[in-house]
Formats: sequence, C-alpha cells, structure tokens
Amino acid sequence: MSGFSSRAIGYSSASIVLIVLSVVMSSRLFLIGGLLCLAVMLLSFSFIPARPRIERDVERNQIFESETLDVGVRVDTRQSMGNLEIYDRISPGLEVRDSSNCAMLPPGKRFFRYEIEAPLRGYHPLGPTSVRRWDPMWLWFLEEEIDNTEQLTVFPSMEARRAKEMLVLRAKQRPGEMRLRRVGMGKEFHSIRDYTPSDPFNTINWKATARTGKLLVNQFEAESVTDIMFLLDARMVTRVGTMVDNPLERSIRFIASVTAGLLQTSNRVGLIIYGSTVSVFKPMGGPSALPTILHTLTNVTPSGYNTLGATVSYSLSYLDPNVPVIMFSPLSEDPTIKEAVKNLIGRGHPLTIISPSGVEFERGVYLGKLTPKYLLKRLSRENLLTDLHSMGARVLDWTPDMDLTRALEEVWG
Repeated sequence: MSGFSSRAIGYSSASIVLIVLSVVMSSRLFLIGGLLCLAVMLLSFSFIPARPRIERDVERNQIFESETLDVGVRVDTRQSMGNLEIYDRISPGLEVRDSSNCAMLPPGKRFFRYEIEAPLRGYHPLGPTSVRRWDPMWLWFLEEEIDNTEQLTVFPSMEARRAKEMLVLRAKQRPGEMRLRRVGMGKEFHSIRDYTPSDPFNTINWKATARTGKLLVNQFEAESVTDIMFLLDARMVTRVGTMVDNPLERSIRFIASVTAGLLQTSNRVGLIIYGSTVSVFKPMGGPSALPTILHTLTNVTPSGYNTLGATVSYSLSYLDPNVPVIMFSPLSEDPTIKEAVKNLIGRGHPLTIISPSGVEFERGVYLGKLTPKYLLKRLSRENLLTDLHSMGARVLDWTPDMDLTRALEEVWG
C-alpha cells in the first residue's frame, strides 16, 4: 500500500499554485518555483528505501503468566537514504512493559528491543511486522507486512510449593505402575551392587558374579501406584469476573501448581475437562507429563453447558477404582451436581471439591452491591456446599479474597 503525508500535499499545492500564477502573470520566476517543487516531489519518491530484511530474536517461546520476555528486532536495508517506520505487532493478550515495539530508523543495519509481559495464559502470536518505507523528506511511503509470525506459549502460573503425596485409602484392584528412577522392589532393572546377607538369593546376578569372582545382586526400580484425577469445569459460567481473575483461571493455576508437586513425588496425574465437550486424559507420569498437562490447560477456553452428571457418567469408565478425584467448579447453573457427587463417592472415589465462588466474582463485577439476587444466590450456594459436605466430600469455598497460596494451604496443608 502506498500513501503520502500532509507535507506532500503542501508541496503539490504549492507547485500547482505557482504554475497557475506563472501562466496568469506571465512570470518566469513562478514557473521555475512550481517546476522546482514538482521536481523535488518526484526526485524524493525515487529515494524510497528498498524492502528491508527483518528478523526477530526471542530468548524463548514458552513462558509462564506474569513473566517478562525480551524481544529484539534486527533490520537490514541495503539502501542508505530514506526512513523506516517499523511496527512489530503483538497479541492483544500481551503488554509492552519496557521500550516500544514501534521504531523510527534510518536504513542500514539497525536493531531495537522491547520487553513484553504475559498477564494471561494462551497461545499468543508475535508478528507480523508492518513496515513503512519513507523517502528522505517524508513525502511518500510504501507500506507492507512481513510475514514473520511466531507463536508464544504462555503457561498458567504455578505456585512454588511442594505438594504432599495423596495416599489412596484402599488398594487399587488394577494398580498402574510407574518407575521412579530409584531403588525399590519393582520389576525394571536399575543397577548392580555387592551382595549383603539380607539380600534374597533370587536377586543374585550369577553372570556378573562369575565374571568378577564376588557375589553381586541386581537392584530394581521402585514403582508408584498412586493416581490423582482432576475434574475441571470449563463451562461458560466459569468466565464470570475479569479476564485475568475468574473461576476458570484460578482453577487452572491451582491444577498447574498441584500437578508440578504431585509429579515431583512420583504420582500420576489425570485430567477431565468438561464444557462444550468432555475430554479425558488418563493418569500419566514421568518427565513428559507436566508439559502435556500444561499445554492442555493452556488451550482451555470457557464454552458450552455440559452438566457434571453427564460428565461423570461418561468418565466413570476411565477412572480406576478408588482413585482420588479433585473437582474444580463454581457449582452454579447445574441441577445434576448432587447426583454426580453421590455417584462418584458411591463408587469409592475420595472427592475433594474446590469451588471458586462465582457468586462472589459476579458481585465484584457489580462493585460489591448487595442485591436481592446476590443474597438469594449466596444462600443457595451455602446450602449446596453444606449438602455436598454431608455426602462425604471435602469442600473448599474459594472466595476472591483468598489467594492461591492460601488455597493450597487449605487443601494441602
């Protein structure tokens, strides 16, 4: 796209006026002035810089919420005359914290940087870069976009806290195995060591013993059989509040924080998400589990109106016997909650319900006004929490004034 500035309009107007006056007044001086203005405009247009080569330097493409990231932009133009106006586009979900993503530069090899902050999880684009190439007198420009788009992944923030291992009260009928990379009574080989009198004879490695001339025994990797299943409510009702602070965002940050701690203690973590659809991720462990769960949580958006009852009915076949379930839901606009909770507990699943109070978040949107509608909703919610507690579920009423650290202490303390 091409364009011109108000200065170009001034030059063209002056050129036309002087040429007209030269004809009317038969003045050679006015004619020379008009032709000179016209020549300056045409000559200036021929000095517009060539299309630059632009490269973006990003120190990493994966960060967590509230982290900052340095972005550098390298511009290389062969021509030495003219001016460049560069605007490196960023996602609306990102904020520029230091310097600017817009720069006015002369041609040549140039570099500028800026710092961005990611207040909200998600997949945010960096780019494309818009470039305006101006002539030396700022009369004409050519505008274009350079397609150098990159994707920045912003994971939900995690509270730096070691979560304690949740213990299953009853042994699982079909326990899953997960190697812990430490010595124990598993089946996978770990290493060889010297024999001690307390070692059973069936662990002696006879080939190694014959080769070295001394008794050596095999060691095996320990295995964990503890699974945790998170149940996340991602319906439309979970978005009440602000973009950064609402029931869904709080639930996701809690799950991310607890998942990191559970995986560190060699548990396996699964995830059920319901909104417009129901997605089930069976318990997983090991080094790849945390990135997989973080990417899954990053991609969650509030949508749909699926009920908890339908979700539980669909997901029960994926739950191993007696696996603990931690549910995150504002517990609003769903008449099937009690029946679903009764179904889970009746199947032997220890249930913890962490409920960000959608009623209180909604009240915050209306500046804390005590309307009759709010009072009725709060009373109904309190009765529901009491009923769920009486069914055997552990319930946490997570109000907006309770931060993540305190909520973690309430559940994991």
